[in-house]
Amino acid sequence: MRARTMAALLGAGVLVLTAGCAGPQDADPQDAGDDKPLVGVAMPSVELERWVTDGDNVSAQLTSLGYDVDMRYAEDDPATQVEQLQAMIDAGADALVVASVDGTALSGVLADAAAADIPVIAYDRLISGTDAVDYYASFDNFRVGVLQGTALLRGLGVVDATGRPTGAAGPFAVELFAGSPDDNNATVFWDGAMSVLRPYLDSGVLTVPSGQVQREQGATQGWSADLAGERMASLLGPYRGGLRLDGVLSPYDGISQAVIAATAELGYVPVVTGQDAEVDAVRSVAAGEQYATVYKDTRQLAEVTVQMVEALLDGGEPEVNDTTSYDNGVKVVPAYLLAPQEVTKDSYSKVLVDSGYYTAEELR
Repeated sequence: MRARTMAALLGAGVLVLTAGCAGPQDADPQDAGDDKPLVGVAMPSVELERWVTDGDNVSAQLTSLGYDVDMRYAEDDPATQVEQLQAMIDAGADALVVASVDGTALSGVLADAAAADIPVIAYDRLISGTDAVDYYASFDNFRVGVLQGTALLRGLGVVDATGRPTGAAGPFAVELFAGSPDDNNATVFWDGAMSVLRPYLDSGVLTVPSGQVQREQGATQGWSADLAGERMASLLGPYRGGLRLDGVLSPYDGISQAVIAATAELGYVPVVTGQDAEVDAVRSVAAGEQYATVYKDTRQLAEVTVQMVEALLDGGEPEVNDTTSYDNGVKVVPAYLLAPQEVTKDSYSKVLVDSGYYTAEELR
């Protein structure tokens, strides 16, 4: 473990801070003499269900191993996250786990972490433009996009349950949504989905009546459901005139639910994809509304991340399974990638309830 400074000894302990409730200036001092390793955990926001779950999982697992945890949520504000990370560095953090709000905005503060010999693990979102990020723990995000694109095609009847083309000629009218432009994962999700959708767009089996076929046109800042709902409403003109909206590529459940709400006036639900297996979305999938979501077991992601922290603080090297895919513009970041799973009406109970991720009562 890296040697603590006197300031750290005066500031050791467990801090759990949430967006809107506390910030770096509000941190309570830790008990002097606490020499347990201190791990700073920076999460984007409490506004999205998944980040609360991720934060709880990471914190619980770190605490169970005897680490002190400084947990902070940044209100989806890059400047706030920079301030929070700087406070963790100043408090003598021995390692940082960072789910970035904006993966391009942290190079300065992480340079300070590197100068203090503090290892940095990028959690789920790649941090770009810096050599100060040591490891990356995430899911196979390209595969997430492939699952979403394939689900859209299957829901439309373009491919069958095995993914083989059915010969359906269409044309099927679809609209395309992407994630937040400041999140590297959004690009990877899009690229994965387009790898399976592009041939059908080029052949005319799929059409996009809005003409908005570029990722930048479909981007949803901050993964905002409100913005997604507004955009979907703005695209409804042709469909109010009689054209059927057959499907919508959505990269995230909050966007999916906003799309479904915005299209309710049409009197039918198009095929809508999603991601994160949030409770409301899974209920919607079970009810036959949202067609599918992609499940990422954040318990496993927390476990991988905590194992990385443990290895680094013990002077070892974390296990990785990908050393080529994630170039952040300065270096290729060694990564451990977990496998995502598709969830549909037929599979949600087996995948989510039988695994203990949710109880049956939670999904009613």
